[in-house]
Amino acid sequence: MQKHDPKLRRTHKITVQFNDYEAEAFDRYCKRYKIANRAKVVREAIIRRVFDDIDRNYPTLFDKEELEKLDHRI
Repeated sequence: MQKHDPKLRRTHKITVQFNDYEAEAFDRYCKRYKIANRAKVVREAIIRRVFDDIDRNYPTLFDKEELEKLDHRI
C-alpha cells in the first residue's frame, strides 16, 4: 500500500452534531487521553461499529432458524 494511494484519500465529508452533554463528555475524553486528532477518534469509532455490524450479520448458507435447530441437535 502506497502512502499516497488515491483510493485512500478522504474526500467525503460527514458532519456530526453533539448535544451539550455529549460534547462535554467527548471533550473530557479527549483531554484525559491527550487526543489531538479528534476527527480520527470519531472516524475510527464509526468504522469499528460498521465493521462489527457487518461481521455480526455476515450471510450464511442457512437461515437463523436452521442454525438454531442444528445447535440444539449437538
